[in-house]
Amino acid sequence: MERKQGSQSTQLISFEPTFVDRVPAPKDFFLGPVFAATRQKGQREVIIGERHYLLGGFHPLRPNEFPPALDVRHARAIFTLLSFRTEYADDPRVIRFAFSDFCRRYANSNGGRYLRAIKAIVADLADSYIQVTDLRTKVAFSYRLIERVMIRGTPIARRDSGEASSRQTEMKLNEITLSPEFYGLLNRIAELQDLKLSVFTSIRSPLAQAIYLYIPSRSVHHSESNPFEISLTKLLEQVSFPIPVFKSKRKELFTKHEEESRSILQQLDGRETLTGRFRVTLAETADGSDWKLQTWVEQNPHSETLLNGESKIIKAYLSSGRSLEYLQQALANMTPLTDYEMDLMKAGNIEIEKNRKCFAMMKAILKERRFHSILAEAKCDELEGRKATKNPTARLIHRLKEAVSTPPQPVNR
Repeated sequence: MERKQGSQSTQLISFEPTFVDRVPAPKDFFLGPVFAATRQKGQREVIIGERHYLLGGFHPLRPNEFPPALDVRHARAIFTLLSFRTEYADDPRVIRFAFSDFCRRYANSNGGRYLRAIKAIVADLADSYIQVTDLRTKVAFSYRLIERVMIRGTPIARRDSGEASSRQTEMKLNEITLSPEFYGLLNRIAELQDLKLSVFTSIRSPLAQAIYLYIPSRSVHHSESNPFEISLTKLLEQVSFPIPVFKSKRKELFTKHEEESRSILQQLDGRETLTGRFRVTLAETADGSDWKLQTWVEQNPHSETLLNGESKIIKAYLSSGRSLEYLQQALANMTPLTDYEMDLMKAGNIEIEKNRKCFAMMKAILKERRFHSILAEAKCDELEGRKATKNPTARLIHRLKEAVSTPPQPVNR
């Protein structure tokens, strides 16, 4: 809802947008320790696959400036910001929100005490650059996450404040524009991964947050009998957290406050991921010189995960006898769902959010004309009251997979 203040014609954002808990972000944010566990003064370097990341410590246009590398506070802010993205914005790079809503999602609080801290964090996001170098080609690409920040002034809200009768105003964030480069990354659907924002923000310890962001990706194919293992020394080094000299102190760092159920282990164990439950425990290393974190993911047998959905699409495609090379070319050109496509799905009573990436993959394989015709069929089925065996979404996915598994027929000339 929007409202006008007094006789002013300027409309102020005053709405409560639908909360989308699954936030898509670049997959590399979850494959490596991109975000540090503590505040940084200089740069950090991280290698993820064939990419070398230089985080902070440089400015491509002002060589005398050295902005800090990003940490988990910045991760919370950028994920919170992305949760406000809407498909129908006039400019898709512009994200608008009410500051109270932003605080609520960022810190589960409407409190004004977060204003100054969040403004400083957003300033870092606008000033800090990330440089990504392809280790094969040696080509480097630099970008920042935010291009522009809109801040508006409003009268002091607290009437009991001595400042309320003055001409001072409260400066509140109202609108943020993503950089063209970061927006471009968000449109590469094949390179995105979802994060459950409410789960991430419910973790209070910055160290636990940094671990939760990337260790589950290492643990997803491991089990309790075969856990992923990493020494505490190496783990703390990777997330740029001060490493206690003594082995006992490193263990204490993860087990302290167990009696209040606030230890690092307790904050992480059982946390929901996209594929199940993240499990953690400690064990001594073989040589007894350190402790190691053992992790695995308890898969949820009752949910068809996005990963399984992707693999089924690829399996359906390859069953048609076509080459993997063409599939790779098609998926490299994936584009987001358009407003027209989502309108067809909504009219067909299709669940979009949970299947967005799979739909985009099938669109890339089938091409728009065939994809649109199948969506139109789904819309007609719903409007004409034809009941699905399971539900309209399952029926549409079945039809799309059948189309993906069928090679295109040659055109008669």
